[in-house]
Formats: sequence, structure tokens, C-alpha cells
Amino acid sequence: MTEKSHRDTYAYVDETVHRLRATAALLGISENTLRTTLVESKIEVKRVSPTKPKTPAIRIFDLPTIFRIAEYRRNRHLTKKPEGKMPVVISVQIIKGGTGKTTTSSELTVLLQLMGLKVLGIDIDIQANYTQLMGYEADLEKKDAEKYGLTKKAIVDGTFATICGPVVEKNLSQVDASAIIKYPFGPCGPAIIPSDTFCSDLEFAISKSSGKRELVFQKFLRESISGKILGLNVGDFDVILFDCPPSISFVSTNALACADIVIAPVKMESFSVKGLSRLMSEINTLCDEYPGEVSGPELIILPTYYTKNLPRVDRMSKTLMKFHALTSPIAIGQSEEFPKSTCNYMPLTVQRPTSPAVNEYRVFADFLRDKIIEISKKKKTGEGIS
Repeated sequence: MTEKSHRDTYAYVDETVHRLRATAALLGISENTLRTTLVESKIEVKRVSPTKPKTPAIRIFDLPTIFRIAEYRRNRHLTKKPEGKMPVVISVQIIKGGTGKTTTSSELTVLLQLMGLKVLGIDIDIQANYTQLMGYEADLEKKDAEKYGLTKKAIVDGTFATICGPVVEKNLSQVDASAIIKYPFGPCGPAIIPSDTFCSDLEFAISKSSGKRELVFQKFLRESISGKILGLNVGDFDVILFDCPPSISFVSTNALACADIVIAPVKMESFSVKGLSRLMSEINTLCDEYPGEVSGPELIILPTYYTKNLPRVDRMSKTLMKFHALTSPIAIGQSEEFPKSTCNYMPLTVQRPTSPAVNEYRVFADFLRDKIIEISKKKKTGEGIS
């Protein structure tokens, strides 16, 4: 693949194209429905070799166009979406590395957006793996951008620490959050707040602050909805998704305290269960310390790296039986496609939409969307608001 100048992300978004069948799979609709949608919406789609009359005029859909179609379907009320004005907050978290946490965050970000929900993904892990999977290299400096054929939009100029820090420090002077938010697949795709090593400044600021240090993110979300965060109103989104670090910290605890749903990817091995137990203990502690302010998120255990007929997996499946009511109806199988997808700085969903590995996440995303809509209804009627 040759270098292409003026890219807004590390990923070759404009060069990633799909034909009708794969595009329909991405949008979760039939090919006939997609054809009808194109006629009604009048959205223009590129053709293969349009200047050669003898070549079949096959449609090829780039990613910004696909997300534009998803937005059109949302605006026409052709998709299921939340009714309330309060976003549903999801924290993807497990106190154990290597369980598929960031893969889960990135795949859900694009899948929920394609299903018609407006998603804001926030990376609060200083390793910035989610940031990388969504098309950005946290260590890239402005002086190197031109060498890689990148625009200034590809530079990570700030993080959630930059936006949330003033709330912690009670400082009225704020940066414009809109200058930090990224749209890796165009304006109709999901929004991203990236991370880098400076995101650790937020942990330090919270640790030195006074008051309810575990409820800083709650305060941030309230102030954002009330218009006090320049350039960001989280009420514009249906879903706020935090990709969290695999450890206990003020930042990860804050993400738990403000969450409506906690997704815990559990790798099918014994050490992951220990991380799950620690996570559940943290949730219980928060509910005990802040009754009425932390009502307790809905925990969804998502088995990952699942492989049939392995003794280790069989033992883990039996162990998870005691959490049966909390466990996702779909498990994510082990696949080499996910680590390979990181090389292209894009979630596997938008690279290989008909892959069996992607289909598992699509089934889980459909299950999750129903949960989101249910919780949104409760928020609309005043229930379950932290």
C-alpha cells in the first residue's frame, strides 16, 4: 500500500471500501433495504471504474459514507435508539490485562454507532491502546506528521485529562473540548477523546483534590449537560463509553461510579476470575460509601478467548456458572484476526464486517443495545440517575 498524503488518521480510512453485501452487514440490514435506502436518501456512492463504460458499475462504499447512511437511518427513525436525553454510560473494565478489554471497547464503539446510536468513546488508559485502535498514535509529534502524510487532525493534542482537569481543580478557564475530540470515520461516525501518557495528570489531580474524589466524573457529566464544559455536551450522545485501565485507580473508580453498565471481558482462565472478583468488590464498596449517589451499575460479564473442548475453558465455564445471571448470552471466541487488525489502526468490524469473529461482537452489541434502551427509559422517568 502506498503512502497517501493528507490523511486525518493513521488508518487508511478512505481506502477501506466495501461492496454492497459487506456494507449491508455493517449496517445490520438486508441488501434490498440498503438499495432502497440509497434511493430515498440520495446519498452518492462511488463506482468501480466509472470512466470505463464496459466495466460493471459496482458500488463501493467507503467508511465515511457507510456511517452517513447509518445516521440517515437514525434520523428517519429506522433504527432502535434511546428515548431519553441523558446518555447511558458504559465502563469497559476488568482488573486484569490481556482479556480483550480494548478490543471490546473499540468494536462496540463502531457497532453501536452503525446501529444508529451516537457514541462518544473516552480513553482513560495511559497505554492509549484504544486510541491507537481508533486510528491515532499518541506519540506522534507535529513535526513528524508531514513525513507520514498526516494532517494536524491526526495529532493527539489533548486528552480527557485536559478537559476534565479544570473540573477537578475548580478552574473556570477551560480548553475547548471540540479541539480535542476526534472523528476517525468522519462527522457521522463515533466521536473519540484520545489518551496519551499525559492522561496520568488526571489521576494525580484527583488524588490531590478534596471532597468526593470518586465522584469527579459524575460531576463532569452533570456540568457538561448543563453547558459548563466548553465544546462538549455529553447530552448530544446516546452512549458514553469509557475504556479503562486494567488496575485500581481514582480514574478507573470514577468510571465505575458514573457507569450505568459495566462490561467485564473475562478471558477464559483462572486469573481473570480473580480480577472479576476484585472488580465486583470495588462496585460494592462504592455503593456502600455513596448510598443514593452510586446506585450500582448493571454488570455484564463477557467471556472472551473462548475455545471449545479445552479443559481450561471447561473449568472456567463451570466457575462462571455462579455468575450466570450476569453473564452475556454470547461469548467471544479466540481469533488471530483481532491482533492483526491493530496493524491497520482500525477495529476489525470495519475491516472485515462478515468475519465470524465480528459477528460474535455484533450479536453482543445487539444484546447491549436493548440494555441501553431499557436503561435510557428509566433515566427518562427519573429512575436510576446517579
